[in-house]
Parts: sequence; C-alpha cells; structure tokens
Amino acid sequence: MKPFSVRACIRTDKPALKNGKYPIYLRVRVSGSETKIPTGYEVEKSLWDSKLQLPKKNPLQNVLKKEIDSLETYLLTEQSTGGEISINLVKDFFAGKKKIKPEHESFYDYYLKFVEDKKREGKAHDTIRIYNGTYKILKEFAPKLKISDITLRFVQDFDAYLRDKKGNEDGGRENKHKNIRAVILDMLKHDIAVKNPYAKFKMPRAKIREVYLEFDELMALRDLRPKFEAGATKRIVLQMYLFGCYTGLRFSDIIDLKWSHVNLDTNRIKKVQVKTGDPVTVIIEPWARSILLEFSNSKKNVGTNKPVFKTLSEPTVNRNLKILAEMANIHKVITFHTSRHTFGTLNILENPDKVLLVSKLLGHADIKTTMIYFNDTDKLIDDHAKNGSQIFSSNNSKSSKE
Repeated sequence: MKPFSVRACIRTDKPALKNGKYPIYLRVRVSGSETKIPTGYEVEKSLWDSKLQLPKKNPLQNVLKKEIDSLETYLLTEQSTGGEISINLVKDFFAGKKKIKPEHESFYDYYLKFVEDKKREGKAHDTIRIYNGTYKILKEFAPKLKISDITLRFVQDFDAYLRDKKGNEDGGRENKHKNIRAVILDMLKHDIAVKNPYAKFKMPRAKIREVYLEFDELMALRDLRPKFEAGATKRIVLQMYLFGCYTGLRFSDIIDLKWSHVNLDTNRIKKVQVKTGDPVTVIIEPWARSILLEFSNSKKNVGTNKPVFKTLSEPTVNRNLKILAEMANIHKVITFHTSRHTFGTLNILENPDKVLLVSKLLGHADIKTTMIYFNDTDKLIDDHAKNGSQIFSSNNSKSSKE
C-alpha cells in the first residue's frame, strides 16, 4: 500500500476569484500529514466533478492527471530506492529542487519529441509515417512505458508480440526495432542513463525477395483488363500495378501522384519522391500513357491538382493483387513493390549497358543500388525518351488489346 495519496481539489472554503472560478490544488497526504499545492489552474464550480475530484472538461482533466501521475511516479521512485517520503519532499518536488530522473520519465514523451525533431530536420513524410506506426503499435503493447522499462526482456517480449499477435514478418519487425533503437541511441547521445538492449538483441532481418514479373507474366496481367469494368476496384488496382511496372514509381508516389506532376505533351512525370524527398523524372511510355488517359476524365483532369488514382490502402491493393495473380495463373507472391522490381529488371534486361539510366529512372539517390555517379542526368533521360523503349510500347509485338 502506498504511504501517500494525491488528489485534486478546489478551495470552496474560500471565496471565488473575481472571474467566478475557483483555484485548483493538489491535496497530498503523507503519513498523516497533509499539504495543498496550487496548480495554477482554475475552474468554475459547475464544471468540477466532485465524485471524480477532477474537472469535467477533458483537456484540463488530462493535464491534472498528468501532474498527479508525475508526482506519484517521483514518490514511488524515491520509495523504491530507499528514500524517505515526506511532505517536505513533496514541496521540494514542486519547488523544482528535485526532479524525476530522466530514465524514469515517459518513454513515449521522449519518442514523440524525437519524431518532432525529425520532422523539423526535414525527414521524409514516409519516414515519419513509419515512426508513428511504431509508436501506435508500441502503445498497444505497453500503454504506459518509462525509459528505464526498455530492457532486453522488454524488447524480446515486444518482438514476440509483433510476430505472434500482429503477424509481422521479419522485415516489418526489423523496421519497428530500428525506430526504437534510434530513439535509445538519441537518449545516450543526450547523456540519459539508459542501457541499449539492442547491443544484445538479435535483430530480425528482412528476407530479400527479388520478385519481379517475367514479360509473359506481365502480359497475362494485361490480358485481365477486359474482365473488369472501368471504376471497379480490381480494375483500378490492376491499372495502378501495371502503371508501377511501366514507370518504376513506388506505391507511395503513385498514391501521391497529381495531374500537376504529369505533362502529356513532353511525356514526363516530374515529382518529389515521398520516401526520400528527392526529385525524380519518369518517362511516360505508350502503355503508361494509355492508363493515364483512362483516368484523365477525357483529359479534363490534366493540369489540375487532382490525384491521378483513387486513394487505396496498400493492404487493400496487395489483397487484390493476390487474387489477380491467381486469375493470371502467376505462381509468385505479388505485392505492389514487385512492380518496381519488374520495371527495373525488364529495363536492364533490354538495356544491359544502361544500368545508370535505370537507376535515374528509379530515382535512386546513389549507385550503391545500381551504380556510381553520372553528371548529365537530363541528357541521359532525354536521349532515352527520343529513342524510346520497346518494352512498354503499344506497338510491341506481344502487346494485347487495351
């Protein structure tokens, strides 16, 4: 049993303030002694819940709950380390003479501040989205979490939760652990006394699956188009996926694609990549152009800021792709990202001496993924556009009817 109690109260034993409100205090009792600490907040008597001993308004209620939790955490920490709990200790806490040790503060408060710092540094929207996704699932696993709670055992239990309860593959778990590890390393950089459990934890690693479609498999998917009416979800998913195969754009960039990024006169798409924040130029080959025209509302959307494609979630798209792959008799695990691998692989197969071109069309930041340095990128893309590609061209001998 705790040797103390903390609750909020209003001083109705004194007259109301000039504005008609009553000051809110924290009433703290320790071993028979009591003190009332002013919080600096005020509330109308009608908005005070005497049963809950908190304001009825949620924002102020949450602020006071946080102050009560902060004090209780401090006192319990002192008790667990052998310190003496007293009224003077409470007064010292509010006077600022003693503060909770950083390692006993909320991990989530630090995590969110870390993410905000990354936003200010200009980190890509996709990176911030992944950090926020990790935060959400971490809170599901442990609603309350102190910095000192992040131990090797905690990390192992969280990994098991991701794998067994949430069904995360190695790659998904790896990304979430990387996010948490980055926050812990930032704490160490700021001299917070916390151990890094990832020094001993065996990080799950994504299995590299270089899945792409052979040309005949790509054609089999194209042949499915007449089976679906325009506007049907499966038709939209199929065309989005094929568009990814023809352009190499990531799912995030296809969802983000606006008509203002598209120039049908020069057959170019120019946009900033969602994942990296780097610009990319994409050549619109004939097959990709036909898809754009299908979604252009008779070209009325061209030049506007409207999205090119309907906003669908990646899980929804991937579920439909699995069905489409079965319909096309494709015996591969097809996700949207395989469209990017298909674009890169088929282009390199057609142009083995133009790996650099493919690298630029894919928007790679450096050539560790495809090669190193090229200065005249615009000329390279212009030459390719002038000569054209035979892969995604409507006059390809293997092409099927639109």
